[in-house]
Amino acid sequence: MPSAPTDPLSIARSLGPLVEQQAASAEQAGTLPQSLIDAFRGSGLFALQIPRSLGGFEADALTTLAVYEEVCRADGSAGWTLLANASTSAFATTYTSDDAVRTMFASGIPTHAGQFSPRGRAVATGDAYTVSGRYSFGSGSGHADWIGGGALEMVDGQPCMLAPGRPSIRVFFVPRDRVEFAGNWDVMDLVGTGSFDYVVAEQVVDAGFTFDLIGGQPQRGGPVYRLGVLGLALIGHSGFALGVGRRALDEVTVIARTKQRMGAASKIGDRERFQFELGRSDAALRSARAFAYDCFGEAQTELDRGDDLAPTTLLRLRQATTYATHVAVDATRFAYSFAGDRSNSHTERARTVLSRHPRGVATLGRR
Repeated sequence: MPSAPTDPLSIARSLGPLVEQQAASAEQAGTLPQSLIDAFRGSGLFALQIPRSLGGFEADALTTLAVYEEVCRADGSAGWTLLANASTSAFATTYTSDDAVRTMFASGIPTHAGQFSPRGRAVATGDAYTVSGRYSFGSGSGHADWIGGGALEMVDGQPCMLAPGRPSIRVFFVPRDRVEFAGNWDVMDLVGTGSFDYVVAEQVVDAGFTFDLIGGQPQRGGPVYRLGVLGLALIGHSGFALGVGRRALDEVTVIARTKQRMGAASKIGDRERFQFELGRSDAALRSARAFAYDCFGEAQTELDRGDDLAPTTLLRLRQATTYATHVAVDATRFAYSFAGDRSNSHTERARTVLSRHPRGVATLGRR
């Protein structure tokens, strides 16, 4: 019997059939089914970006990008949930204190979720912060052990300004039993991500469980963590766009082989207009993918050399991610417009898959 894969990308590929099989269940339940949660935990993918010293993969930027692209291609909701949990766990286990990490890992490798937009308040009280806030889009929070939030640090009732136009945004983490979930996830987009609203009632959090969103420095782990929270988050957004965009083109290609519009003399796949649009979308997506991998590879090389990330490099990461998202939106719109709403025994599965992907990538474009 062959041994189970141990590198993250091989693991992601091996889980592809299960991810596809459970996609409908996730959409119906509004969150990942237990089988996928167990698979992501048991395989270590939830710990993809956790430092190696803590039992994670500590995957570099290109490996992380490839894993997210692979899982998102299998199903957008599952891939988005994985990247939300894995990247949030990277933040929680890299930028917090040693005491905080020991507490989080008391029962094994934890899973984290949360929203870091500054929708809460944090007031310093000695070696702790009094925090509170109301949050949305807590993707993957249904099965997370720790929940995070972003908060404006307040002093005498006013935001603490670290520089002109630069308020102090403090990220904090609390156990899930200290969070109230609204249970109101009822949407059309990325339904299976369990992106619940939640409330953090006013409570005191030790300073070690917090860090500065923009200026926080990694306390452990290798060079990749010097990408910072925003840089690390861009990897997931790029992987999502590339994976979902590719799946949309794959599926419309299947549909076009048999679909024939009423009154038409040929299948859609034989029409010059379809072939032109497919070729254009495919070329654009391949270009966006090459650009993204080039930019994240360049950033990883800079960090591996021991250099600080140049501002222009970070700008390119944002540029590549934005470009990939726009290209994926265009690709999925093209695919959905040609797929139509009729199905037959040959294309029903493809159409079901395709119907989820335009909504998902369009959601990313709006966030």
